[in-house]
Amino acid sequence: MAIEKTTKKTKSAEKKTAPLIVEPHPVDYTGFPFITLIQYRKLPMLAIVDNADDSTLRVFVLDLCGPESIKEEDIIAVASDWYDNNRSNYPISIEFSRKGIVSSTSKIYRALNIEFVSRVIGPVPKYPMNDVKSIKRRRRKPLPIGVEIHRSTPHQFA
Repeated sequence: MAIEKTTKKTKSAEKKTAPLIVEPHPVDYTGFPFITLIQYRKLPMLAIVDNADDSTLRVFVLDLCGPESIKEEDIIAVASDWYDNNRSNYPISIEFSRKGIVSSTSKIYRALNIEFVSRVIGPVPKYPMNDVKSIKRRRRKPLPIGVEIHRSTPHQFA
């Protein structure tokens, strides 16, 4: 699975970057299937990917659980349940919200720019959540002067 990196146009030339290549877990991997190893700015980190798009990886970094005094076991238990039952329906952040642990998981949530990600090993789910649907509403127009309004009583139409 490859996520296209965006190209930026500068005044002098067009800068093209290589697409991000997502590698599957090795065949002999026996850990949790939802954990992803990400190399970001040449630093490896263990994370659970919440969502990905063309420019950003949104992740929960498990390496930050210790410094933030968060029980890693609780997050892994919720993630394991989500992975078994609802991974195709919605991102893990929604599961954290349903379980009421957003206040603690928000401390380890990071949005990583794909330009600085050099390697990804593990699952990278993509949910189309950036689509904005617009609804056109009609404007309410005031009544012109001189138009009579007759108020009806509820029993009049029965």
